[in-house]
Amino acid sequence: MNKPRDNELADQPHDHNQRSSRSYEINGQWYFELRGGGQKGPYDSKQEMQADLNEFIQLHEHMNQQNP
Repeated sequence: MNKPRDNELADQPHDHNQRSSRSYEINGQWYFELRGGGQKGPYDSKQEMQADLNEFIQLHEHMNQQNP
């Protein structure tokens, strides 16, 4: 079994299509963490942040498929 990240609960179900553990809210502004450090944001809503995160993940998955 995989060890959960520090910000995840061990008994929390994991949905690998949505990386909610990479997102967070500060003072009404939404951000998501990038692998290797850094962040993207702020976004005015969780929905706006999630849409950009999904696009970001798809772009990087596509790039990884092009450059094996």
